[in-house]
Order: sequence, then C-alpha cells, then structure tokens
Amino acid sequence: MGPFWKFAARDAIVLAVVAALWFWFAPFSNGVGLRSDLVGVVLGVGFGIGVFLLHEWGHLLGALATGSRVHPPDRLGSGYLFSFDSGANSRRQFLIMSFSGFVVTGLAVWCALGPLDLPLLAARVARGAIAFLASLTLFIEFPLVLYSLVASSLPPVETFPPRARGEGAVDGPA
Repeated sequence: MGPFWKFAARDAIVLAVVAALWFWFAPFSNGVGLRSDLVGVVLGVGFGIGVFLLHEWGHLLGALATGSRVHPPDRLGSGYLFSFDSGANSRRQFLIMSFSGFVVTGLAVWCALGPLDLPLLAARVARGAIAFLASLTLFIEFPLVLYSLVASSLPPVETFPPRARGEGAVDGPA
C-alpha cells in the first residue's frame, strides 16, 4: 500500500461520513420542501462520490495485484488516486487494472437497480450519480480498453505527469 495509506484513510473517512449521514438523514429526503430537497441532493451526490472513490480503488487494487508500476499524486486533494505508468506496464496489467474498476462500477449499477430502489429523493439522486459515472466509464474508459485490444498496445493513460523517472513509483507485489 506504501504511499497510498493516506489516500485510504482519506477515502475511508469520506465513505464513513457519507454512510453515517445517509443512515441518519436519508428518511428526511422523503418529504416535500426545501429541507427534503437539500438532504436528498447532498446525500445522493455524496453517495456518488463514494462510488467514484470505490471505482478508483478497484482500478488501483487491480494494478497493484498485477505488479503494475503506478504513481501516487503529489497532494491529498488530487481528484486522481494514481497514475498508471503505461511505459512500464504490460497490456495484461492494463486490462486487469481496467476491468477491476469496471467490476466496482457493475456492482454500483446492481446496487442502483436493487437495494437503492427506494422512494427517497436521496436514492433517486444516488441512482442518477451512478448512471452518470457508469456512462463516463462506458464512454471514456471502455474505448481505451478497446484500443488496447485492437491495437495490441497500451493507450497513453497517465492522468498526471509522473515525477522524475521512478521517483515515487510503486510496484505491486506480483
């Protein structure tokens, strides 16, 4: 896990806060009025942020499990969890990293169609956030996988420029 422990702590706190707020306040989004609307939107968007974080962790865990070289971001507030070093990794590592994030998104879609099928505004907003994130996966990430399969090479997927070659890079255990 190396340099990712602080991101794991950050994301665990975010997920715990969203879960606690959902548990305590989601029923308030079932009403009519400004309070219900505000609670529903805030909780639904928070749920979507949680799904995004889990999706990114799915990618990272898949990358680390295959021994991929990845670069952590420089700052804790980064929107990205890691950068995949397409120059140092194989197509197999790229595909496993990609599909591990897709699995998390698939579970989120299942959740949206099952356990989140509630009459609450918070649940409807969360389902919308999941649909939005799944569409981003479909239209942005999936074409990169198709490119890799058709071209038999890796697309350039670094999300931010790596530091000096090797500095801060993490290789998974595989």
